[in-house]
Amino acid sequence: MSESLWNDETIKPIQHLRVVDLSIMLTGPYLTRILAQYGAEVIKVEKTPHGDPCREERYSALFELLNRGKKSVCIDFTKAEGRELVKLLASEADVFVENLRSGVMDKYGLGYADLAESNPDLIYVSLRGMADKFSSKSGHDLNFISTSGCGEWFLEGGANYSSQFADIVGGVFAPLTKLLVHLANPNRRGMHLISYADESFRSLYLPKAFEKVEFESSQESEKHRFEASVKLDGRFPNSRFYRCRDDQWISLQAIQKKHWLQFCQITDRQQWQERAEDLTLVPELEKMFLDAPAPYWEALNHNAEACLFRVVPWEEFLKTSQSRSKLSSDPLTWAGFASNPNLSAHPELGQDSFAIAHGLGYPNDKIGQLLDIGILSQKNKS
Repeated sequence: MSESLWNDETIKPIQHLRVVDLSIMLTGPYLTRILAQYGAEVIKVEKTPHGDPCREERYSALFELLNRGKKSVCIDFTKAEGRELVKLLASEADVFVENLRSGVMDKYGLGYADLAESNPDLIYVSLRGMADKFSSKSGHDLNFISTSGCGEWFLEGGANYSSQFADIVGGVFAPLTKLLVHLANPNRRGMHLISYADESFRSLYLPKAFEKVEFESSQESEKHRFEASVKLDGRFPNSRFYRCRDDQWISLQAIQKKHWLQFCQITDRQQWQERAEDLTLVPELEKMFLDAPAPYWEALNHNAEACLFRVVPWEEFLKTSQSRSKLSSDPLTWAGFASNPNLSAHPELGQDSFAIAHGLGYPNDKIGQLLDIGILSQKNKS
């Protein structure tokens, strides 16, 4: 007998939520983009006259990715009438998101205390860069890594500029987790949720940091209990990347004894069985892997469980997966999120200004007046 299963790809689980998003650039827009993917109505409030700085030509592809499925209202919220519009929007919202420096929203009269007066159930999310003594300073991804206390670990083996690690881990996924936990509480009340990117970035290094502190304070007989992260730091032969003859790379992470024994068997190196953590074995492994191309070594693992896998080049990956079509049609599915191919394209600046103001009860003549004096801005549709 078949069972009817919940399918959040057809029934969006948070379609009842309204999110007012005053964030810019990457962190806040990425967070609210995920909320839109799962059905939330996201109203992107952009400051006149230019809106989100990510609309600049050089960031346009990123803007398109981060703002699909959202509405855009362009408001001069430095003026009293503009602030009133934002407050009215927030009074009907479940979640409010901003990522400006500490104190900026209070200066505009749009801080948590200001908005909670009319909507005490509002979850007000403030995404900050740096905590403690740097909280009032401007910063970006590399700065958050620097002030996290984990920067020197991040730089081990050389800097990696291939992604915005602190922005995405610390500025998107950590606060998103906190937000969803509070939204899941049936007895939730309004709150000011503040999340710091440098603080949350530390989650990447939590096991390492915990072990280091515990190792230092433990008795000599207990120190072996705090070595897991050390064994994964790339120094040991059984847990490393190795370059192969074709200049491709292979990954070996045979950290369990059974996997290391299989590795020794498939490479015909039984004499290495007791040397999984012998640092002097690394040069021998490096020499061995340089004797053949990466596909050869990976093929040895086909009928084994030696935790030996080739680093698949990007262009090859595109040819053998659905990545290209996913990234073109519904990009978040490429990163493992549920499908929502029906989201609208990213909005033009202020394209929904009139409709949103009208929905808040403003009559047409008043909206026209606000447009004329620049409190509201709306791109004319061609």
